[in-house]
Amino acid sequence: MNTAVAFVLVFGTIVFFHELGHFLVAKLAGVMVYEFALGFGPAVVQTNYKDTKYSIRIFPLGGFVKLAGMDEGEGSEDSISDDDPRSFNNKSLFVRMATIAAGPLMNFVLAAVVFTLYFMLVLVPPTVVFIEPGLPADQIGLRPGDQFVAINDQPVNNKEMVIEIIQQETGQEITLTMERENLLFDVTATPVGEGNQGRLGIHIDDKPQLPVFQSIQAGIIQTGRFTQELIVSLVRMVTGRIQPEIAGPIGIFQLVGDFAQQGIASLMILAAILNINLGLLNLLPIPVLDGGWLVIFSFEAIRGKPLAPEHRGIAQFIGLALLILLMVFATYKDLVRLELFT
Repeated sequence: MNTAVAFVLVFGTIVFFHELGHFLVAKLAGVMVYEFALGFGPAVVQTNYKDTKYSIRIFPLGGFVKLAGMDEGEGSEDSISDDDPRSFNNKSLFVRMATIAAGPLMNFVLAAVVFTLYFMLVLVPPTVVFIEPGLPADQIGLRPGDQFVAINDQPVNNKEMVIEIIQQETGQEITLTMERENLLFDVTATPVGEGNQGRLGIHIDDKPQLPVFQSIQAGIIQTGRFTQELIVSLVRMVTGRIQPEIAGPIGIFQLVGDFAQQGIASLMILAAILNINLGLLNLLPIPVLDGGWLVIFSFEAIRGKPLAPEHRGIAQFIGLALLILLMVFATYKDLVRLELFT
C-alpha cells in the first residue's frame, strides 16, 4: 500500500473518530454544535442539518468539531449567547466532562474494534519470529518473517504441526517449503538433538481466525494490555528510568509506511496502537488537551466557581507552549533517526 494513502487512512481515521466522540456526546447532551468536519482546509462539500454544519474538507487528515461555548461560530448571526442553555459552559459538570472524555474514549473503543477485526479476519500461518545463531535455521538462511507452507511436501497450517514434524525428524534431512515476501522457496535442513527433540533453532508463532465472541474478548484484552504497557513506559520515561522514545509526524509517517509494506494485518495492529497512544496523550493533564480540560473542570468544581477567562487563557498558553516544545523534540528525534540532523 502507498505510504501516503496508508497514512491518510490510519491517522485520518484516528483523529476523525476522536472528534466523533466529542460530537456524539455533545449532541446527545443538547450542546449546540456549530460544525462537524471531516478533514481540514477549504470545504469541498457542506450541508446544514438541525443547526449544525457538516462538511468534508480538502485535506482528509482527521476532522474537528466546534461547540458553542468552546468555539466561535462563523458569524455573529450563527453564534448563540453565553446564557443560552445550549452553550457548553452552561451544561452540568458531568455533561462537560463526559463530552471532553468521549474523544479519548472513542480512540480506545476504536482500538478494541480494530483488534477484534484483526483476530476475527486475519489468519497468520506458522511464522519465524526469532533465529538462534549457529543452529540449522541460521545456517540455511532462514529469517524472521519467513512463513512455513509445507514440510516434506506435507502442508502445515499451525505451529504445533511444524514443531511436531521437526522434533520427529532428528538427524534426518527435511525439505522446508517457505514463503518470503510472497515468493515460495525450498530449503533443506537437518534437525539437531536427540530422540523426539529435534530442533532447527527457530521460534515460531501463528494466529488462527477466532469466532466473533472470542475475537471481541481478545480485542478488549489486547487493548487493555497495550494500554497498561504504554502507561508503564510513559511513567518510566517521565521518571527518567528509560530514555524518552517518541515520534513526531515524520516518524509516524515513516512508521506507517514500514507497516503498510508488511501488509494490512501489520497496519491494523499499528492503527490500534496509535489509537491507544492518542487516547493516552489526550488524557495528559496539560491545558488545551482533553486531560487538561478535565483537570480544569474538576478544579472549578472543587473551587465552587469557574476560573476567570484570563486565568484559563494563561493555563492554555502554558499548555500550548509545552505541546510545541514536545513537538519540536519529537521532530528532532525523527530527524536524528533519519540521520538528517545530529
